[in-house]
Amino acid sequence: MWLAIGLAAAGLVAIILEVFVPSAGIIGIAGLGSIIASIVIAYQRLGNLIGSIYLAVVLVLVPVFIVLYFRFFPRSPVGRWLISQDRQESEKGYYSFTPEKYADLVGREGTTLTILRPVGMVLIDGRKYSAVSGGEFIEKDKTVRVLKVEGSRVVVRQGG
Repeated sequence: MWLAIGLAAAGLVAIILEVFVPSAGIIGIAGLGSIIASIVIAYQRLGNLIGSIYLAVVLVLVPVFIVLYFRFFPRSPVGRWLISQDRQESEKGYYSFTPEKYADLVGREGTTLTILRPVGMVLIDGRKYSAVSGGEFIEKDKTVRVLKVEGSRVVVRQGG
């Protein structure tokens, strides 16, 4: 019985390890094979009744252990060490796309912060935006006007 339980535990560890170690699925398949081997051993050594009970327990506990592991792993010391705790806040310069930020940009004027060839950064109303020109080269510190906004794509043209 201990051999079957040990193989199932090793298979569970291998499946979890597959998430962290790039192995093209080899470790995960080995873990699944180990769990299947543990079920076969339980049937062979303990009979059909105990083997069936073992199969039911494995089918319930393996997914439960995997879910619990990934639920509590980020809070563990190793999880906190592996997972970045740094937040990408707007005060640090990180911006995610929200339609409200781009809704009223059409027609506004700004200044190029970098050279646009054709992509670069512009400053409009004190906020930085990634912008694209219509294909033309625009120097740094030039005045640009927003022609259109498509999602987070800001199209500008030189001049006021």
